[in-house]
Amino acid sequence: MRFLSISLAVAAALTMAACASKSSSNSSDQSNAAATTAAGAAAPAASAAASTAAAPADQIPSYPGAVTAYAGSSQGSSGTVMTTDDSFDKVYAWYQQNLPAGSEKAHVTAPVQSAVFSIGPDNDRTSVSITASAGKTTITIAHQKM
Repeated sequence: MRFLSISLAVAAALTMAACASKSSSNSSDQSNAAATTAAGAAAPAASAAASTAAAPADQIPSYPGAVTAYAGSSQGSSGTVMTTDDSFDKVYAWYQQNLPAGSEKAHVTAPVQSAVFSIGPDNDRTSVSITASAGKTTITIAHQKM
């Protein structure tokens, strides 16, 4: 439970940082991402994008090749933390293609690259947070059912 509280706090901090820094992606970035998603998404990704319901953390697609640093669950909550040597931009683009359209809630490019995706209603939400630090990209997937 402590892990999920920390994960949710990180996601909230990233969201607040996005609002404060006003460095969020612009509409042309989002349009380009939408075009890339439409042109390059595979059938499984398209079916995943059609669903806006929350899914437990273990049902959100894991980034290919990412190493799981932590996974756990407790009383309606579950979470996974993964790391990869791939660039933030590559991981970010992959999740844009493999999560439902409209799920991106924040994208900050400075001082630290980060993005937050959120799926589902407030009482059954799954979030995916991506951050870049020290040459690694960290992916945190948290599911909270209230």
